[in-house]
This record gives sequence, C-alpha cells and structure tokens, in this order.
Amino acid sequence: MKRALLLLPALLLAAAPAALAQGKSDPKITLTWWINPWRIAPPGFPEGKAPTGDEFPRYISEQFMKLHPNVTVKYEVVPNQGFREKVTAAIFAGNPPDVIRPISFDPTWAKQGLLEPIDAYLRVDERTDFLPYTLEEGKYGGKYYLWPWNNSNNGMGSTLLLNPAIFKERKVALPKRPTRDWTLDEFLEVAKKLTFDRNGDGKTDVYAITLAAKDTENTLAWLHRFGAQLVNDEGTAFVINSPEGVRALQFMVDLIYKHKVAPEGASGLGVYDTIDNLHQGRAAMGYGGIYEIGRIDRYVKEGKLKNPIRVEVAPFPHDPKTGPVSYQTSGGFVVFKQKDAYKRKMAMELARFITSPKNVALLEDLLYFSARRSVNRKMDFKGVAEYTDVRPQVEVYLNALKHGKPYFGPSGVDVQPVMAHFTSAIQAALSRQKTPKAALDEFVATANRIVFKK
Repeated sequence: MKRALLLLPALLLAAAPAALAQGKSDPKITLTWWINPWRIAPPGFPEGKAPTGDEFPRYISEQFMKLHPNVTVKYEVVPNQGFREKVTAAIFAGNPPDVIRPISFDPTWAKQGLLEPIDAYLRVDERTDFLPYTLEEGKYGGKYYLWPWNNSNNGMGSTLLLNPAIFKERKVALPKRPTRDWTLDEFLEVAKKLTFDRNGDGKTDVYAITLAAKDTENTLAWLHRFGAQLVNDEGTAFVINSPEGVRALQFMVDLIYKHKVAPEGASGLGVYDTIDNLHQGRAAMGYGGIYEIGRIDRYVKEGKLKNPIRVEVAPFPHDPKTGPVSYQTSGGFVVFKQKDAYKRKMAMELARFITSPKNVALLEDLLYFSARRSVNRKMDFKGVAEYTDVRPQVEVYLNALKHGKPYFGPSGVDVQPVMAHFTSAIQAALSRQKTPKAALDEFVATANRIVFKK
C-alpha cells in the first residue's frame, strides 16, 4: 500500500511562521474528536506492520496542532460495538465531542439543533470536488451538516468478484468491459454453466454464487434487482413486501432450489461464508470491490489463504426494466453546536483538515474510495496489482457506484431496531419455511409497528 508522505516538510516549514504568529494572537482552546476504528497507515508508518486504528487520528491531531499551536486536539477511537450508545450518552450529558465521524449521519441531530451547519464554511472548490451524493447524505432542512470523507464501503452490495480461472475452465466468457454490465437472464445462463461436479462423484463441487441470509448488504442488493425498496422515499413505511420485493426474494429462492446454482443452507450463512467459498474455489463468484481484493492479499500474508486467486470486478446483474443498482453509502464528519465563535471556526477547520484532499487520499491504504473526485482520479491501488489488473477494476467499480441507492432507506429512518427481524424473514424464505410473500409481509408488519408505530 502507499505510504507517501502527503504533507511535505517544505510546506510545513513554510506554514510554521504563520502558525506561530496565529498562536500569539488567538486564544488557547481544546478540541475533541471521535472516530470509530479505521486502520489507516499514515505517512511514515513502518512497512509490514498492521495499523491498529489509533495511528490515523493521532497523525491528524499532531499535524493540525503543528498548523495551529494554540489548539490542543484530543481524539478518541470509539469501538464500533457500543458507538451509538456512547454518543447518545454524551449528548444527554451535554458533553459531546466537538467533531465526530458518526457511523451514519443522523438527521435528528440537525433537527434538534445539536449540529452546526457547514454551508458558511464550505468553499466553492470543495462543493465541486465533493461527490454530490456525499454532500446530500448530510443535508437537512436545506442546509449541509456533513464534511464528506469516504465514498462507498468494501463493495458489498455494489459489485461481484468473479474468478476468471473458473470461467475459463467452464469455457464461459466474462461480462464485457468497460462496464461489465449484464442482465439477470445473462447471469442465470452463466451461473448454470459455472455450477458443476469437478471430480465426478455425483456431488456439486463448485457453485456459481453463495446466498447468505445473515449477509444483510448483499441480500438487500439482490432484493433491489427488480426495483424493491426497504423503506419508501418519504421515510414513512417499510415497503420491501412490494411485488418487486417478493419477485426478487423468489428469484433468490429459485437460485438455490430450482436452478441449483447456489448451495442449500443459506439460512445459516453470513458474509464471511460467502468470502470463504470464493477464496476456496467453492464458488465461481463472490461479493465485494477493490477492498475485498485487498482481503485476498491480507489473508495470504496472514496464512489464512494458501492459494491466492485472481479476480475481476463486475456489477450485480440487473433487470432491464429497473436498470443497474448498487449500494449508495458514504460517511464524513459533523461539528456539534458550539457556543464560542472562535471554537466553532476551529472545529470547522479541523473537520475541513481531516477531509482535505491530502488526508482523504490516505483512504487508499484501506482500498477505499474517497468523497472527492480529484483524489479518486489519482488512486491506483497498486498494492493489489498481484491479484488483478487494477485500473480496469477501478473503472468498473466506479461505474457501478454511479447507480447507487440508499439500501437502508432515507437517512432519517433508523432501521437498526428491526434488522434482526429482517434477517429472520430472509432465513424463513431461503429455508422454504415460509413463502417469500409471507416472510416479507410478516417483516413489514413488524417493522412498521416498531419503527413507525403503525
């Protein structure tokens, strides 16, 4: 991975006199910021070592304090488990951090007046550089509240990973570049050819794909194939039991029991089972994007994967009437309400600094794309070149992301309290304990009662 020094010594030296001068006239303040673990290797991090999650926020804090000697920056890495509860407790106690990267943007914070809008601080060049939907992710009441940082996730729910060796073995052509777009009918035709008994013992050794009821993002991706939505656009009701949703879930059931291109037992499988089936050659296709190609590299180095595989990125197959669909997700930093004008200004500067081009470029180390167009154009992900011809995969992946939709509904709706019920519904359908319609009807009734009090 890249370990390029993004803040050049000359620039720091040039900035030092101005920073020192600023420190003489401006008041001394302390800024706090929280982030969940992002194992990003900052400039100068030793090759061969694995970041723990503390290195990136420490680096950011130290660099910001060099530029602003009058500001003391204190960071905290908050574990994913219990993150929301810790933030909620801090808000109720009246002592939230000044800046935070929430797991997901919560518009109720803006509605309750807990956040500072960033509109007055957002420069024209930043507005044009940030991808539009990453800014819209943090919009409420006509104002922006989120400094965008990362764009997309690890590719789950957006793209597939294809094993070209198995495609070649079965004399099946890969979907055509540059986009690799393909329809559900084309996918099904290919999937049947990729499912086979390799050793002649009468049992299937390789399946085309793995379905996993406990893999929420990829399950939602399949359900979106025909235009279904988990929550309606107005954010007032769960509607995944629409005819489109029922049709999609029936398609998943048929992949297992009718077409037999996915293994049975999907009700007990999760995302790591799909990853393992791809890595071990038990499935010709898996899930994920550039990040998941990096997982192959990590697993080889850690001894978890003996024989590395080369892979190709392709979008999920689509229904011609619906068109391509991928998972739209991004994240960034918000500034909590400040009583002091100068502290508000510096909290905004800290958020801007974290999301500056030089610092968001560090996301490449994690094989993530950023929220900035200018940065994404320069990413080459050379660290995974051994496992694929990288740049074409990047183009396929970015093209897929153009068709992104928020799988979990509008950001103002908290669906987490009912996702366990969603998993149970998918398990019931994929094990044929219930019909797709019955399973989704029951889930929607439960979810609407819990979330919308209907």
